[in-house]
Amino acid sequence: MTTTSTLQRRLIRTKEAASYLSMSDWKLRRLIQEGMFPVVQDHEGGPFLLDVRDLDGYVENHKRSIPDEFSARTKFPVATISNHVRNRTGRAE
Repeated sequence: MTTTSTLQRRLIRTKEAASYLSMSDWKLRRLIQEGMFPVVQDHEGGPFLLDVRDLDGYVENHKRSIPDEFSARTKFPVATISNHVRNRTGRAE
């Protein structure tokens, strides 16, 4: 019987962390500079490593429900189909 264990990394680089959070690398670096995320750096000048647990905490702390007033406004499509027929120049007739 073979047992396969999958080791999941706890520390990941900024590019991977940004992807994990579905944000740009630039935005994540700005949040790091603002103190939103602590980083691990094994030596000066080394890459910033972020703890996946901190990333998960960020997600949990930033979840919110959309207020009823907002959802009521978005029940109908924002764009509507115009009754005007457009000619070849793109102008309404």
